[in-house]
Order: sequence, then C-alpha cells, then structure tokens
Amino acid sequence: MSDQERESRKRKLKERVIPGELEKKEREEQPEKAGERIALPRHFLLPLLFLLLLTLGLLFFFYNRRRYSRLTSKWSVDFSEKGESSGEYYSFSEGIVKVSKDGASYLSSSGKVLWNQAYEMAAPLVSINGDYMVIGEENGSKLFILSTEGLKGQGESSLPILKLSISEKGVVYALLADGESSYITVFSKEGKNLDISIKSVLGGDGFPVDFSTSKDGEELLVAFSYLDKTVLKSRVVFYNFSALGKNAGANRVVGGFTDHFSGKMVGRVHFFNNDESFAAYNGGLSFFSTRVKTSPEEKKNIEIPGTIRMMSYNSQYLALLTDNTKEKEEENYRLLLFRKNGEKLFDKALNFLGTKMELSGDKILLYQEKNYKVYDFSGRLRYNGETKEGLLYLRSMTDFKMNGTELMLCFPNKVERVVLQ
Repeated sequence: MSDQERESRKRKLKERVIPGELEKKEREEQPEKAGERIALPRHFLLPLLFLLLLTLGLLFFFYNRRRYSRLTSKWSVDFSEKGESSGEYYSFSEGIVKVSKDGASYLSSSGKVLWNQAYEMAAPLVSINGDYMVIGEENGSKLFILSTEGLKGQGESSLPILKLSISEKGVVYALLADGESSYITVFSKEGKNLDISIKSVLGGDGFPVDFSTSKDGEELLVAFSYLDKTVLKSRVVFYNFSALGKNAGANRVVGGFTDHFSGKMVGRVHFFNNDESFAAYNGGLSFFSTRVKTSPEEKKNIEIPGTIRMMSYNSQYLALLTDNTKEKEEENYRLLLFRKNGEKLFDKALNFLGTKMELSGDKILLYQEKNYKVYDFSGRLRYNGETKEGLLYLRSMTDFKMNGTELMLCFPNKVERVVLQ
C-alpha cells in the first residue's frame, strides 16, 4: 500500500469518527450551556424583586389613601316604626344611643336594639365614657346611669343639675346650682350620693364653667371663671379624691393654673385618660399632665389666633375648626389636629364650616344638613357625601382599609350603616 493510499484511508476514517465525537461533546455541553442561560437572569433577580416590591408598596400606599367615590348601604333601622320621638344621637361603646325626652335606645354595631330606657325629661343632659353613660335632667333632679347592658342605677340630686361628667367606671360628677353658690357632687354607678361635695361661691371662687373626670373617676378638672376688678379671669383647678388627695386637705385641691387665662374664658376642659388633659380658651390650648397625682403640670401652651368654632376629642386626639386669620389664603377656616400631648399633626385651610364635627375612630367628620366630609388624620379629604335627608349625627365604624371604610349615618327617624369604597 502506497503512502498516498494510507493517507487517503486515514482521512476517510477521521471523517467517520470525529463527527460522532463532536455530536457527543455537543450533547454533553448542552446542559452546561442551558445552565448558563438559566443562571444569567439571577444577576438581575434581586434588583427586579426590589423594584417589584417598591412598585407594589407605592401602589398600596396611594390606593390606601385614595378618595372614595362609591357608597353602598349595609343595613338600616327605622326608628319611626318604634314610636321614637326626635332626639340626639351619641356614640356609645361600639354602637349608637339615641336620647330623646321620653327615653333612650341603644343600637349595636350590627343594627340590633339592645335596650330601651323609658323616662320623661324636658331637656336631657348626657355624658359618656367608655361603656358607661349618664342621662340627667337639666335644671331637674333625676339621673339614670346605664351601661351597654342597660340600667345600672338611678339617682336624685337635692339641687337642679347643670352639667354631668361620668368616668369609665360609672362614677358620676354632677354640677348643681343654688342661687349664689354651686356644688359638684358625686354619685356611685348605682346612683347613691357619695357625700362628696365641692362648693364654690359666685362672688369669690367664681362659677364652674366646665369640668371633666379622669377615666378612673379619682381626679376632677374644673374650669372656673370670675371677675377681678371688672376683668374677666379664669383658672383651672385639679382635685384628687383618691387616698393621695387626702394630704391636700379637705377640699382635695392638688393644683391650679391661671397663666394664659387673664382676660380669657376657659370654655372646655377634658381628661383624655388618667394622666393627660387639656383646657381650651378663647386664644389657645393648654395641655396638662397629672402623672404625679399630687402635682399637676402644664406641659404645653399653644396659641390659637382664630375663633374656635368647633372642637371634638377622644382618648388620644383633639380636633379644632377655627377661623382662618392668614390673609394670603382664600379659605375661611382651618382644621387642626393635635395629639393628647399637644403635638400638632396637621393644620389645613378649608372653606366648609359645617354645623357639627366629630372626631371618630381614625376620621374627622364635618357635616351640615345633607352634606358631609370625611378627613383622615393627615388632613386629606377622603369622601365628599350627600344625603337625601338631613343628617343629625355621624360616626366611624371601621378604620380606613384597602377595601374601604364604614360609617353610621343617623337621621331623625333612621340609622344606616354604609360602606365607602
């Protein structure tokens, strides 16, 4: 065999063998190449995941703060069929209580009437704290103490009743009038007079314009107004009726404040809880602390330049609607929200005054006749509503959520629970 023939045979042999090996090698490398194709996006997985979560978070943020545009009714209760006379509505525990001259009815959050209490009063006075409420007759002597379960006790005062304040435990403080003197007396939740009395003389101590008891009923905050050489002055006084207050003497006074109140009228005082309270006067707000029970302290004073038109509060917040004194703004009013320690959460200019305002749940509700507006705690308008009948009262039933929120609308003879979405 010549060298030429041998080279020819070798070439043919390689042509048969090498293609097979190349195919085998390609098959072996295919998984690796496939693996490389799968692994390539992993370098971008975390950034893509981050962007996806950020997008979803932003969508959730803005969607959860959107303005609602749709209202649907969940249920309604018609009071006209139950023979109820016209009256006033109040938030009570998880539901609504309707108070009229001839009785009161408590409606649960599900629309069920849990109790009815009959009485006859020309002008009912109401104070509510947690699961207790008291209904007394203005310039009368009768009072009824009720819980979410119904009547707990009845009491009778020896003098005409002017104001009432009840604690979360059912202890009732009543302001009574007698000519030139006034008295604040105390009743148990069963209606028994506890023989505790704070006397003030109009010509000396002044007149108790407003008062509020702490949640536990052991402390009392009273706003007095008096004339000092023809100058109107005010003071706020703290009383303590616990064992600690005995060391303060027979009158149980543990502290008092007159700063900021010269020439002013303190028109409203309120205990947020057992330790924090506020006083509102024409010109500002004062926030107090009684963490040291025998030594009250003014923690913050805030000037309010415009006239306070309305206010509403709960155990955590205080809302004000005032005149707008800023000349550069076209709006006539300002809506302000404060924490119980005096921290301002927002100050918003607006044109809607309304006739009533409620701080309810996580909402501020402004309403007048057949119009109402729902604001959140950032001052955003979340719903602008209209009704066919005139509104008497509004309360929030659920917080703002992704799927909407719920309100209870109260009309002269009907209560309706609605969903805003």
